[in-house]
Amino acid sequence: MKRALQQREPFESDGCLFFSRLFKLTAALHGCMKFAWRRMGLYWLAALLILGLSSVHAQSWKPSRPVAFITPSSPAGSLDLTARTIQKIWDDSRTIGVPVVVINKPGAGNGIAWSYMNDRGDGHALSIGNTNLVSNAVTGAHPYTHRDVTPLALMFDDYFVLVVRADSPLKSMADVRERLRADPGALAVGFGPGVGAGSHTAAAVAWKGMRVDVRKARFVPYKSAGDGIVAMLAGEVEIICGTAVNMPPFLASGRVRALGVIGPQRLTGALANVPTLKEQGIDAGFTNWRGVIGAKNMRPEQIAFWERALASVNESEAWRRELNRNFWRANFITGLKLREFLDQEAVVFQNLLTELGLNK
Repeated sequence: MKRALQQREPFESDGCLFFSRLFKLTAALHGCMKFAWRRMGLYWLAALLILGLSSVHAQSWKPSRPVAFITPSSPAGSLDLTARTIQKIWDDSRTIGVPVVVINKPGAGNGIAWSYMNDRGDGHALSIGNTNLVSNAVTGAHPYTHRDVTPLALMFDDYFVLVVRADSPLKSMADVRERLRADPGALAVGFGPGVGAGSHTAAAVAWKGMRVDVRKARFVPYKSAGDGIVAMLAGEVEIICGTAVNMPPFLASGRVRALGVIGPQRLTGALANVPTLKEQGIDAGFTNWRGVIGAKNMRPEQIAFWERALASVNESEAWRRELNRNFWRANFITGLKLREFLDQEAVVFQNLLTELGLNK
């Protein structure tokens, strides 16, 4: 015991021995922690470098050849107008750096255009997305849904108007209601671009608001609202349900009259004097929406490029003028919020179209 005590350091009494060892252990731990923090710092630096390189890569992609902007309607339809309006703003501002070419591929609830877009893929093909993205699967018009494409941006909302020929005996929605309540199939209503389109759903909502059996109604699809109006003037159908933007030229010609707006409030400009259906005692309203989509499995850097390009459109003065001119209401959404919106709309349309008897 005496020898053991003599082997201790001079200051190491029994009480000091504990503190001496604690000091050495603390020093060792401090050295380990310095190494760990240094190592962690290297990890964070590597992570930041990777994120930085990813960000640069995402911003570096841009189209290397002409871009196809595939519209699901025939020329002069509202979907065609949407694509050409965006195209012109891009061309005037030289945002894209390569030509953007509008290609018309109507039919199959927009499915022909979207299939064509997906076949091209690789970030150089876009299309217009509308309520068909969430209605096709319900109506059976086409198997494509919002999950079979890459949603890029919602651009605006718009509304539908019911019109008749100027010489039609139908002077108001009261006349339409009287005819349809006696016979749900007495009047044929045309719409475009195809079964399940927003115009189809809006017309069905209006008919339901008049307490008409929608399952017995006569709905006639056309490739665009413009084609439908031509057919109406030729006597094929009595009424057309079309987007507001299509109507002013026909109303100005004196060959067409507007009966009502299927929307929450009156519109402006040339349609300011057209009453809503609710003003005429019909509990019916419907909001259409329009956006831009890309091919399925578009890469993140391509999505980032097109989101920026569409944001530049939304922020431009030229776009604001077009919104006012075309009776469109700005509603710009991208990213996760857009995907959540489409998921919610899919449920809404599943329930609505089933209730209207338009499901397959």
